Amino acid sequence: MPISSNDFEKSDRETSLLLVDFLRSNPRVAYKVDELVEMLASKGRNLAREEVERILTSLEYGRKVESKKIAGVTYYRYRKFMGFSPPTRPG
Repeated sequence: MPISSNDFEKSDRETSLLLVDFLRSNPRVAYKVDELVEMLASKGRNLAREEVERILTSLEYGRKVESKKIAGVTYYRYRKFMGFSPPTRPG
């Protein structure tokens, strides 16, 4: 099934940049996945929770964001850049 040019332009890459920009602009706050899904929806990106988790995992692998599980809930925040370091697999 074909998609519109507008949908094509809203790729994972653009969504990941939107997530990084949002987290970077709020460096003192960590967010749950559901909160990030809502933020994306407010910007016209209606993605399933699983899709956002997949993008966040990719960003974590690329050391753009970091996660931490607190009281059984995973939170994500922007990871400050401290120079070159090779990507690692999230664990």
